[in-house]
Amino acid sequence: MVDLIPVFGLLGSITASVIFFPQVWKAWRTKRTEDLSWLMIAIGVANGFFWIVYGFLKSDPFIYVTNTLLFSATIMLAVLKKRYH
Repeated sequence: MVDLIPVFGLLGSITASVIFFPQVWKAWRTKRTEDLSWLMIAIGVANGFFWIVYGFLKSDPFIYVTNTLLFSATIMLAVLKKRYH
């Protein structure tokens, strides 16, 4: 029998990692960011930071790799928001 726990962990990590990338792509392509909330971006940055630290403290690459990618996308949104708004 195949152990599905790591499969679901990997799929969850992949989908969480890319959750903001469509928004980054759209903001970059359209040069429009007025509908993006600074509060959402700030919460996303804080969330990513806390999960990265937690992942390293737990030595869990599923957590810290996933959230490093998510953190990076959120930082990209902040840069685009600053640039285009």
